[in-house]
Amino acid sequence: MQKKIIALAIASAMTVPALAYAEATVYGQANVSIDMNNDGAATSTSSNQLNSNQSRVGVKGSEDLGGGLSAVWQMEGAVAMDASANLAFNRNTFLGLKSNDMGTVLVGIHDTPYKISTRKLDVFADTIADNRSGTIAGTGAGNVGLMSFHDLRLNNVLAYISPAFSGLTVAAATVFGAETPAAGLPADKKGSALSLAGMYEQGPIYATLAYQTITVGTAGSGDMGAPVLASSGLLVDDKASAFKLGAGYTMDAITVNAVFESTTVDPIASATNSTNTNLYLAGKFAISSTDAVKAAYTKRGATKTTTTATDDASQIAIGYDHGMSKATSVYALYTKTTTNSAVNVNPSVLSFGMKHAF
Repeated sequence: MQKKIIALAIASAMTVPALAYAEATVYGQANVSIDMNNDGAATSTSSNQLNSNQSRVGVKGSEDLGGGLSAVWQMEGAVAMDASANLAFNRNTFLGLKSNDMGTVLVGIHDTPYKISTRKLDVFADTIADNRSGTIAGTGAGNVGLMSFHDLRLNNVLAYISPAFSGLTVAAATVFGAETPAAGLPADKKGSALSLAGMYEQGPIYATLAYQTITVGTAGSGDMGAPVLASSGLLVDDKASAFKLGAGYTMDAITVNAVFESTTVDPIASATNSTNTNLYLAGKFAISSTDAVKAAYTKRGATKTTTTATDDASQIAIGYDHGMSKATSVYALYTKTTTNSAVNVNPSVLSFGMKHAF
């Protein structure tokens, strides 16, 4: 009840008209770690950092419209616990309609189904050893890590999530580009994305199949424009696609997870496509009701064209979790990335963190 009272106070502060609100709930997590980094270069440099790992706060609610239909909404923002950045609702923030029989339709900012499908399989999610981070200070955004940049959260999303039918849930989303043309360009060319996922969960088994395709828009600002996707190397009119298979199985105290991913980039300026295959393997063993050890291996395959293959990398991680209560836990982990590029940088991190969910 305390969360709902706080949520109503937040909602009142954010809106001018006096309205009757349905019950709302405040939720989030504070996740902070002390990370001891070594950049792994030929003349290595070490540093200690305080990092906020996907700390966030949100408020969500629903209103019963009758006939099995309800309005659903959520506003969620990142919290920089290691800096003075202001809270902005830049995480999953949406408005939608939910039918008990037909599923949910929502619009706003949201993770793509492709991203959602395998996030629960990452045993180091929201830490420096996240399989998207590539052992870079701060949790990976999905476009700099060992798994592909296709793990995206995007604006202008129209998404559908089905009810679970015998354990199977289907999700689909389209993204409308909102680019503005760069100076000197004669036309505004919109980017777009389509993301699909099927997720099956029954008892100890989880399995998923996902596909995503992206077309890059103009080199101006916007959601699917070249600047937004610049870290992936994509340019205007380039197309990128990916599919992945994921599975997880829990038996008593043991959990094993695996993800296989294949990505393709079709550059407009070249007749040669480039492809990657990525692999993720993870395991977790619960020593007791409060303690667990875990390990993971991530392999980013070499970028292949018709004649060359370059820049493959791998990441290992080992960790220990201790639950102090239902909401609070502490953890320790070590992770290292090994690269096979000309730069040959192999960074490593020893991390000690604390997480509180509410």
